[in-house]
Amino acid sequence: MKIKELLKKSITAAFVLLSLTSTAFASAWDDYKQRYLSADGSIIDTGNNRISHTEGQSYGLLFSLYYDDQESFSKILNWTDNNLFNREKGLYIWAYKRHENDPLTDKNNATDGDLMIAWVLIEAGKKWNKPEYRKKGEKLLSVIQNTLIIDFAKRPVLLPGLVSFLENSRVTINPSYYIYPALNAVNKHTYQKKWKQLADEGKKLITSVEGRKVPITPDWITLDLNGKVQVSDRWPARSSYDAIRVPLYLYWEDENALELAEWKKWFSSFPADSNPAYVDVLSGEKANYNMSSGLLNVRKLVLGENISEPVFTDKDDYYNASLSMLAYLAYNHAFSKK
Repeated sequence: MKIKELLKKSITAAFVLLSLTSTAFASAWDDYKQRYLSADGSIIDTGNNRISHTEGQSYGLLFSLYYDDQESFSKILNWTDNNLFNREKGLYIWAYKRHENDPLTDKNNATDGDLMIAWVLIEAGKKWNKPEYRKKGEKLLSVIQNTLIIDFAKRPVLLPGLVSFLENSRVTINPSYYIYPALNAVNKHTYQKKWKQLADEGKKLITSVEGRKVPITPDWITLDLNGKVQVSDRWPARSSYDAIRVPLYLYWEDENALELAEWKKWFSSFPADSNPAYVDVLSGEKANYNMSSGLLNVRKLVLGENISEPVFTDKDDYYNASLSMLAYLAYNHAFSKK
């Protein structure tokens, strides 16, 4: 009897230990999926009316590729293709607003999502030996090159979307849409100089914005026909939740990038626990609240601190969790080959 009881206790203890071990070694991707990936394959933006968009879908594809999760990759891609792909344009509709009567009222694209998806598809084709992914990514790249990269003021420019960003005398640009590791990888994959030229010009744009009191990258800028670069007047003149990805992508491609210097100086001027969430680059006015978890991880990345695999809490919404994941991948220079 005692032997049976001891055996039973040993088996119970083994199951408990196995459970604890599995929990301890669950990846950040497992946690991310549990929090933000729905059963149908859509990434839910928990901080924005629970919509899904190409930004989130592209991040989900990227993270599943990094963690070698082909099942999730396929599920996310299928949902994206079935719900967001615009066959007429060959690009993806930027958002699925499930809380509205027509979830696809705004059929414009968001170029960062398209570019990330194309890059990840090509990388997935290579990693998993799936030529159908590679070909799909190459086809998307071709559409991006033909419709979203334009020559303006004698330089290649990346349109943020097909509609509403190109005016007669100026073009509006989102610097965080220049995903430098993607542009670098695409350049090496296609052997087309246009992609490297685009990346080089993107870096020139962010260093030549006029009139800034705080010389870090704003969320939105404009380029006029004379080549003058200014802070856009269509949005607040802030460096905030969009622009935070600029130093992240710069570091991801090259941790010694010269364009990181002003960001390092800005971040270093505050203690980690009191770095304002945004700053108006024209007036210098700062947010009256501090950086959240995802932004802080980008700050750590740029300042050369160690970036561990993220651990999320219930305070982390989709975007903060995504920034933390991106910072972790950037720290490891994922899919970024020199």
